[in-house]
Amino acid sequence: MIEPRHLRYYAFVWPLFWPVLWLNLRRLTAWQKRTRRVVLIRIDRCGNLTIQAMADAPNPGRYRYTPPAVPAWQRPSRWSDLPETIVDDMAHLETVHGAWAGAPQTQIAATAPFILHDTS
Repeated sequence: MIEPRHLRYYAFVWPLFWPVLWLNLRRLTAWQKRTRRVVLIRIDRCGNLTIQAMADAPNPGRYRYTPPAVPAWQRPSRWSDLPETIVDDMAHLETVHGAWAGAPQTQIAATAPFILHDTS
């Protein structure tokens, strides 16, 4: 299957050599996925690829995932954009927002989540 990002290469290569170009691009894409390297290529009219320049290999230590010390479900306020002083008073903010938006007043427990209702 031809990828949309490779269509411009097919316009340059003679149609007789499109299968050669397809095979070479497929091999190049598989190699790039395996090595995670970026290359600058030159393509001739017969569908042959020549690598002109190659980026350095990525540092494997750079992509190491370190899990957070506190899980998000234990302290949701840690992962919120709101300051902790506002997060502690979420029930009050929801009541104020509901009154401002014209929503019916409801009894809200102190631990209710802060939910904004779309009024548009």
